Amino acid sequence: MSSRNQERRQAPRSKLFQPAEMRSRGDESRVHLLNLSTSGALVYGEAVPVLGEEVQLRCSLPLGPGRVAWVEGRRFGVEFTRALSDAVVEQVLRIQDALIVSASARLGVPCRKVAVPA
Repeated sequence: MSSRNQERRQAPRSKLFQPAEMRSRGDESRVHLLNLSTSGALVYGEAVPVLGEEVQLRCSLPLGPGRVAWVEGRRFGVEFTRALSDAVVEQVLRIQDALIVSASARLGVPCRKVAVPA
C-alpha cells in the first residue's frame, strides 16, 4: 500500500488474524481480516475482488458493505460504506481474544493474552 493511502486513513487500525466471510458478485468466499478499524479493513483472500468492487464482510457478526479501495496480490483494503462503531470493533477483538485463549487451552499451551471482558 502506498504512503498516500496510509496518510488518508481516518481511524487507527487494530491488528488481528480473524477468519471471515466475504460476499461479492453474489459469491461467498473465506478471507482473513488482518487489521480492522471503524472505517475499513485489510483483507487477505484467494478470491480477490477488483478495485472499486462492492463487498460485504462478516466476521462472527456482520461488518456491513464496503468498497475495495486498493489491491496488491491477495491483499486488499476495504473502505466501509458506513463506519463501524467502536463497540463493534471491540467486539470483534474480544471474539478473537476468546478464540486465542480457547485454542491455547485446548493445545495445553500457555497464553499470555487475556480475553477482553464483555
